[in-house]
Amino acid sequence: MRFVCRSILSCILSASLIGLPAFAAPTPNRPLGFVLAAQDAQLDGNAAASGANIYNNDVVATGSTGQVRLQFAGNQVYFSPSSIAKLATNGSGVTALLSSGTAGFLSARGGTVAIRALDVLVRPQTAQPTTAQITIIAADELKVASVAGPLTLELDGELYTLTPGRTYGVKIVPDDTKLQEGYIGARKRRGLIIFVFAATAGIAAITYLVQELQESPSSP
Repeated sequence: MRFVCRSILSCILSASLIGLPAFAAPTPNRPLGFVLAAQDAQLDGNAAASGANIYNNDVVATGSTGQVRLQFAGNQVYFSPSSIAKLATNGSGVTALLSSGTAGFLSARGGTVAIRALDVLVRPQTAQPTTAQITIIAADELKVASVAGPLTLELDGELYTLTPGRTYGVKIVPDDTKLQEGYIGARKRRGLIIFVFAATAGIAAITYLVQELQESPSSP
């Protein structure tokens, strides 16, 4: 009798262990967000339509007269004409990897959203609602409008802070630092030179971004 009971218990435990991998398997690919509004824009090579789901590693591209706004939980990301970006997530938030053009974001309080352009990561510095716009203007230069809330810029592990209400020029420069004596070669590290654009340019960029990002979601 004891042998029979042990056999039954062994079978039950084996069945339970067989079922464990099913619970541990990764969840299916879930949407990161959706298209809020689009005009002359593509999502992974297809025409972007309002309401379309957005998935990890999707590519967004706008035409010469195009624009698109995307919704990720309480955050929005906006792309101006002639822009290309890949959308990615590390599980805690969404980052737009901008390869050309202009992108902006409006983060909700505590929202996690960022834009990476020319290896420079631009994200909110605090948990307060933050609005920013980033434009690639050269192979080593960006224009960053810090509209609302301070921004953090990161390049090669170095952090920089931008105060809101201004538009900045951000230039990437090489910084070659010699290694300790006895080593051959140099440790190459890049840095950022940050300067303030003219006030009129800043006001124009801020006004344009706020008009585009803060429209009603029902607007065409």
